[in-house]
Amino acid sequence: MRLLLATGIYPPDAGGPATYTRAFARAALSLGHEVQVVAYGEKDGIDRVDGFPVERIGRDRNVIVRYWKYMQAVRSRCVLVDAVYLQGPVSEGLPGTIGALLGRRPRVMKVVGDYAWEIFAQKNERPSSVGGGETLDEFLSHRHGGRVRLLEWIERWTARRAKRVIVPSRYLASVVKAWGVPDERVRVIYNAADPLPEGGVREEVRRESGVTDRRVMLTAVRCVPWKGVDFIIELMPELPRDVIFAVAGDGPALDDWKKLALERGVADRVRFLGRLDRAMLADWYRAADLFVLPSGYEGFPHVIPEAASVGVPSFVSDQGGNPETRELLGDALVRVLPYGDAGAWKTALLGPWPERTMPAVPEELRFETMMEKTLQVLEEAV
Repeated sequence: MRLLLATGIYPPDAGGPATYTRAFARAALSLGHEVQVVAYGEKDGIDRVDGFPVERIGRDRNVIVRYWKYMQAVRSRCVLVDAVYLQGPVSEGLPGTIGALLGRRPRVMKVVGDYAWEIFAQKNERPSSVGGGETLDEFLSHRHGGRVRLLEWIERWTARRAKRVIVPSRYLASVVKAWGVPDERVRVIYNAADPLPEGGVREEVRRESGVTDRRVMLTAVRCVPWKGVDFIIELMPELPRDVIFAVAGDGPALDDWKKLALERGVADRVRFLGRLDRAMLADWYRAADLFVLPSGYEGFPHVIPEAASVGVPSFVSDQGGNPETRELLGDALVRVLPYGDAGAWKTALLGPWPERTMPAVPEELRFETMMEKTLQVLEEAV
């Protein structure tokens, strides 16, 4: 096939969509497919990387002009491709869909979350992951106003015009169906678990991190309210003194979490690690005794398979795509706890923690499986 990948970001920009698009493009090229990429970048330009052209639309202009140029880039390349693979429903989805419609090429869209809800949740400054605000399921039950309403419309309009919509969990399949996408167009393909970089052995990493005599409870998140870090901090005063909570990541809620740790008198037992590169995060996975994700929303949490890949067991909430990780990885590696239930989480954290076990990456989470299934969907669309 001749494929056009329309994405919001592409290396050297950092982020999950950039990493995924590059890995997919390289693999597709190695399998004999032709690949082109359109992405946003620092400035306009076309370069050839990894054996295929990447056209970048500069961000140094207002959104209308930016979208117009992106649309034109997609439309002009449609004469050279069989299908357009859109990496989201909004910034690449709107101009990419219009460009592909004008270029008369079928569209496949990947959806990894509800951007309108995320903007709504941050705008309303939910004071706690378990207090106030609407969950995504509640959000989907009615429409909203202003910018959020516009984003809702864009997501629904673009997704409904794709021949296929790929989602990384059954939960997100239910979300896009709520947008009005027919069931027969939706395909669930789990995101591949990226192999962690090689690192030191566990004992060495723990000694270097100063946690030899501690039990390490780790989370790795974008620092936004619904991730539930504040929920765990609230429980820390009731946990044994040898337990430390290590938080990897940054974002708008980070300062609030730091303030809360001070207020609860546990700042010496909550380590805010900031944004870590892959090698440093891999070492913290190896040092950890338990991974926690008490979030109020997840599309599909790739951090749980990452933890499992080095044998770290996880406690997760029962929201979004979290429970599907237990189905994939098993009870020995994943325990599902009720969202926001302080009693249940306290009991689990005070009880014996699961033992670290043999690393696990099931077939459904392997890169080769993801590639095979995604290419099958693109072939369906063509």
